[in-house]
Amino acid sequence: MPAMATTEERRTASGRVRGAARDTVALLALTGALWLIHVFGRALPTAVLAAAWVALAALIARARFRRARARRAAFLAAYVRRESPLARRLRGGWLMGAREALLGGVLALLLAVAVIRLDDPRAWVVLIAAAPIIVLGRLLAAGTLAPHVSATHLAHLSWRIMGAVVGTAICAVLVTLAFHDAYPDLGSVSLDRAVWHLADQERARSAPAEILLKLAGAKDGLRLWLAQQLMPAPGTSLVQGLGWLIVLAEEAVFVWSYLLLSEGTLIGTSGRSGDDGDSP
Repeated sequence: MPAMATTEERRTASGRVRGAARDTVALLALTGALWLIHVFGRALPTAVLAAAWVALAALIARARFRRARARRAAFLAAYVRRESPLARRLRGGWLMGAREALLGGVLALLLAVAVIRLDDPRAWVVLIAAAPIIVLGRLLAAGTLAPHVSATHLAHLSWRIMGAVVGTAICAVLVTLAFHDAYPDLGSVSLDRAVWHLADQERARSAPAEILLKLAGAKDGLRLWLAQQLMPAPGTSLVQGLGWLIVLAEEAVFVWSYLLLSEGTLIGTSGRSGDDGDSP
């Protein structure tokens, strides 16, 4: 019996290693796809960009739908009898799916624009390094929670905890890179010239993509102009702190979208990462 148990443990450990390797390769491939969007995004036609946006939106919505179903399952288990018709009607259907698809589309759009404009190679190194960290962090969270959390909600909760820890770390690194980046001097020009200057630098073959990129450039121009006009003394202005909170919010949305994209990619790939975690 001990020998059989040892063999089974080895098989389980080997399966986890293979699953972690597959998940890491999948996330590296995902990062590679985002990099291709960055490299060719400005030259791609609208139809190709729309297809890429739909793919990103579907993966993000997939992750959000699973999370929503897991939260709904926990609510039903706590407050609704299993044999009640409400348990089936409230578990989550097309209405929940439509809501998550809408939010997934918005997040995918923001992510795509941010990826196209992500010119700092150090940020791409962060995303590449994040792939194995996400996989190992989820496995560590799942292993730690397994003795305490029901199997139904283990996958969902391990992703949430991993996302909070790893996402905070990635966001902190990206904000640090932004803090030490070089920016154009807009302190001596008017607001309209500052906004026009950064918006005019954005070009794309696709007209809708160019509009979105110009809006993002105009947003940066407004933020930098306000920063350099209202924050003349670095580190001493309350408004400067608020300005960096805006940068933090932007990076947080980017990282949040990327983590949801990663989760949607890994659902069903291996082991517990493929658990639905939403059965009532």
